[in-house]
Amino acid sequence: MKYRMSILLLLLITLPSLGQDIKVNAKLDTTRILIGDQVNLWFMLEHPEGLKVDFPTIGDSLAGKIEVLSGSNPDTFSRMNRILKIRQRLLVTSFDTGFYVIPPFKFRYNNSRDSLQTNPLSLEVFGMPVDTTKGITDIKPPYEIKVTLIELLPYIIIGLLIIAIIILYVRYMKKKKLVQSLVEKPEPPQIPAHLIALEQLDELVREKLWQQGKIKLYYSRLTDIIRQYIELRFGVPAMEETTEDIIRDFTRNGHIKEGIRQELKVLLELADLVKFAKWNPVAEENEVSQQGAYDFILRTKPVVNLRKPLENVEQPALEEEGK
Repeated sequence: MKYRMSILLLLLITLPSLGQDIKVNAKLDTTRILIGDQVNLWFMLEHPEGLKVDFPTIGDSLAGKIEVLSGSNPDTFSRMNRILKIRQRLLVTSFDTGFYVIPPFKFRYNNSRDSLQTNPLSLEVFGMPVDTTKGITDIKPPYEIKVTLIELLPYIIIGLLIIAIIILYVRYMKKKKLVQSLVEKPEPPQIPAHLIALEQLDELVREKLWQQGKIKLYYSRLTDIIRQYIELRFGVPAMEETTEDIIRDFTRNGHIKEGIRQELKVLLELADLVKFAKWNPVAEENEVSQQGAYDFILRTKPVVNLRKPLENVEQPALEEEGK
């Protein structure tokens, strides 16, 4: 019995001190607003740590004419000596003029058995002053702002610069085309492949390479002249092909006769022996190879048909000349 009385006495002593540690307050940023303006309503709460205090539940309106636009969650902004300071913000407004009293708000604790309430607040909403002596007037038209020359000057300068750039560019292009037309010359007529090859053979003969003992160089130059002629004349990639490939291409396309093809094969094979097998031909073989190159070019060069226009001059010579 004495133990129960001690507990009851302790509770009676603790509860008043606990109520003194809890503080609640509500305030407005201002008590007078213009109709439609918005104002902040703040809830301020202080209580010891470990004590749960419930904030009041707020509806869509206060005092009937004050509307709640939005609200924040309770936020702890201070913690000192085990005392918490919490605040909450409501954004409110009113679209009716008048003087309104916002009733107190209740904060419950101890599992909602006890509560504290804030002080009541007052808010005055007033409208715009209207001069009724002038009667109803029409809506004022928009003001016309005159544009000065100083304001237009940058745009005028930019426009003139753009026009000047366009004129200079057009003149430059015309001058460039005129210069190109004066500088450009008609391309010279393409030299026939057989003329190029014959001139190169003449130069090779004048150098007298095989007479100086330069047999390998002589046959390399000789076969290069023939291979280049074949590429330009017949379109066969002779510079990249072997002797067997060249003869096989001629056999397949039929550009030259069998006799000319066999003579070309003998000439190219002899050159291959000299270049790759170190064959040393006699002077007579060198002269025969030289004459064989001339004969191959002269017997396969295009034939000029005087009865047809000049644009149709080149025709493949499939027949052997001199027969």
